[in-house]
Amino acid sequence: MNSWKPAVMTSVYIVLYSLLVLSVVFLCYHGYRFCYDVFADVRVEQQPGEDITFSVSSADSFRDIAAKLQDKGVICDRYSFLARAGIMKTDRNKIYSGKYILNNSMTYEQVINRLTVSEGFDK
Repeated sequence: MNSWKPAVMTSVYIVLYSLLVLSVVFLCYHGYRFCYDVFADVRVEQQPGEDITFSVSSADSFRDIAAKLQDKGVICDRYSFLARAGIMKTDRNKIYSGKYILNNSMTYEQVINRLTVSEGFDK
């Protein structure tokens, strides 16, 4: 009379375990990609790339700057850029307001260094 219950429970367990395995694979893949973007020399394009004019105002937060860099196509991902800047101990106070000429073939470290060196911008 209740012979269908074990079959249904087995099916439910199979579905749940499958979802668990897919979730672990998804998290591992995106975790790897994020760490790769943070620690590797990631570029949007290979050399020579394209020069992009980028401006920073004094009201921009570091998150705003990262979002604008991603929108302009200078960096691949703003979150991995923010993580890389944190590892490099970059502070928003070190970034000068002004216009910068950046290239989409620059690595995150090169972009951060350009934004934090006072002679990196055009007045």
